[in-house]
Amino acid sequence: MNQLIDEVISLVEEVRERKKFKAYVLTGSGISRASGIPTFRGEDGLWEKYDFEEVATYDAWVKNPEKLWEFYREGIDLILNSEPNNAHYAVAKLEEMGFCQSVITQNADGLHQRAGSKNVYEVHGNLTRVVCPNCGMKAPFQYNAENFPPHCSCGSLLRPDVVLFGETLPTDILSKVFSIAKTANLVFVVGTSAEVYPIASLPHLSKRNRARVVVFNIKKTSHAQIADVFIQGKCEETLPKLVEKLVQKE
Repeated sequence: MNQLIDEVISLVEEVRERKKFKAYVLTGSGISRASGIPTFRGEDGLWEKYDFEEVATYDAWVKNPEKLWEFYREGIDLILNSEPNNAHYAVAKLEEMGFCQSVITQNADGLHQRAGSKNVYEVHGNLTRVVCPNCGMKAPFQYNAENFPPHCSCGSLLRPDVVLFGETLPTDILSKVFSIAKTANLVFVVGTSAEVYPIASLPHLSKRNRARVVVFNIKKTSHAQIADVFIQGKCEETLPKLVEKLVQKE
């Protein structure tokens, strides 16, 4: 492990010598697992317990929004009662120290911001917010038994501010993250299954444009296959080790 961390540090130092140092962190559900939020895929994943076609698609929202809201209220409660873990704080420290400029996350839990990350792109939205499909109003979710499922002041039924299956990602965010990936020369990939596209293609795009890729994951994925350095293990244990050594060298 220590040897691999040293390899990452050497790689980071090499890239930082360039005139235009551009780095980003891409995270998936694996980074929040230690915060008590289950992953979607793999053992004990959410899709092992729920039929996503009934609770996570646009068609499900149209057919039975009450059922969808019951599912998401459980997820929202879980998120609101969770805390960032060491991996989230490590990502925030990387940004604070200038080792990355952007955090691109597939998660909708807001834990990166709570850990201190500033420049976060939530490509799938944020479960702790609601949005009105009619007037566009957005607000933090607040449970009210007398107004559940929640309705907007305009009378429309509010929905979680997340991208459902069958919906397209917001074009403005999508354009921005692809631009970041295309121009980056260093990528940290943390706790993602590499199965959800188009976001899973970002490290591959960066690699084709000669970026160096460092992957922290509990298992090997397609991202590990293109990694300059692959560090296997729980990201809440491995990523802080890198940050600790980077702090010592500053």
